[in-house]
This record gives sequence, C-alpha cells and structure tokens, in this order.
Amino acid sequence: MKFDALRTVLQQGIYKVINPFVRLLIKIGFTPNAVTLTGLGLNIGVAVLFIVGAEEGNRGDLRYVGWGGALILFAGLFDMLDGQVARLGNMKSDYGALFDSVLDRYSELFTFLGICYYLVAHDYFLSSLFAFIALIGSMMVSYTRARAEGLGIECSGGLMQRPNGWYCSA
Repeated sequence: MKFDALRTVLQQGIYKVINPFVRLLIKIGFTPNAVTLTGLGLNIGVAVLFIVGAEEGNRGDLRYVGWGGALILFAGLFDMLDGQVARLGNMKSDYGALFDSVLDRYSELFTFLGICYYLVAHDYFLSSLFAFIALIGSMMVSYTRARAEGLGIECSGGLMQRPNGWYCSA
C-alpha cells in the first residue's frame, strides 16, 4: 500500500533528525518515563497558558493562542521521543507502554481543557463546541483501539494517527 510506504519513509526521515537528540537524552540519563512525564508537564503548561490567556487576554488577542500552539507542538515532540528513547536505549517494557499511553491521554485532556476554557471565556461558542468534538474524537480513537485489541482485532495504522498509528483488521 502506497500510504504505508510513504508513512514509513517519513517516519524514518524524522528518526534520522531526532535520533542524535534521543541518544543525548539516553546519555544524560533520561528514561522513557521521564520523557513522558516531561511531555505531560508541558501539556499542563499549555492548559495553564490558555487559562491565563482566557483570564487576562481579550477576545481577538491571539498572543496566548500563538504561544499555546507553539508549546503544543513542542510538547508533541516528547510524545515521539519517549518511544524512541525506549527503543534506542533498550528500555522497552509493558509498564512503560501503559504509562506512556495513559499519560498521553491525560496530556490530551489537559490540552483540550485549556483550549475549551479559553474559547468559552472569550465567547467563541461554536469553536469551543468543535474543540470539544475533537476531544471526543481523540478519546474515542484510543478507546476503539483498546477495545478492538481486547476482542482480538488488530489495530495498527490509519490516516489521522499518532506517530505509532492505528487501523483495524479482522
């Protein structure tokens, strides 16, 4: 399938870029769980930034949105880095995989909390509704994958996916 080949090529290109940084993290003693916790902390910071923007900013003032978006992108790097630290550092474990998955969901929830709070506080009702719908979709992707795998249906890839991806096949 052409999509899978393209995804693999892009993923390998990203790994070439980040692997020197990953090796540095391993060398200074970062564990995959520490990287995951750093990402969670950054996403909590995203929520705080949006909430402060809701309380201190004005409607139409997009400074907080810009900084929040930049921090979301930066925090997203840590979601990619933790798995690579585990692979390259030979630190993979079932506990680490579960820890990563659970904290990734918390990270998403905190991020969406901050975004929704900001939008509601500035009377962007329709946008806040769309953000909430995105939150539902984000949670349902994880639930669907877990439920399918619990039923013995493989879920391992897809179109709009996280770095490890998913799709289901019976």
